[in-house]
Amino acid sequence: MVVETVEGLAFQYKGRGIFFPPINIKDYLFRIVSSKGPISRRDLVKATGIPRTTIYDVLVKLMLDERIQKFSIPLRHRGRPRVYYKVRTPK
Repeated sequence: MVVETVEGLAFQYKGRGIFFPPINIKDYLFRIVSSKGPISRRDLVKATGIPRTTIYDVLVKLMLDERIQKFSIPLRHRGRPRVYYKVRTPK
């Protein structure tokens, strides 16, 4: 699957975290989160074509590095709240 990146470059996801041409997926997802504002994991999958589990693993690493933070917006009805990711503001 060929996907357009934020910079307008094309890459192909080969599976198991391998891209051609090689990219740093951690920096790539951080740039998307910072440019598109609060974004859900579902929207990241649609924008990049990268599998949900791979995106989740990288988002966890970014949260451990304290580069992004996770927050949720409660729904007005029953069900799980939507979870979003945004760039962490320095304190």
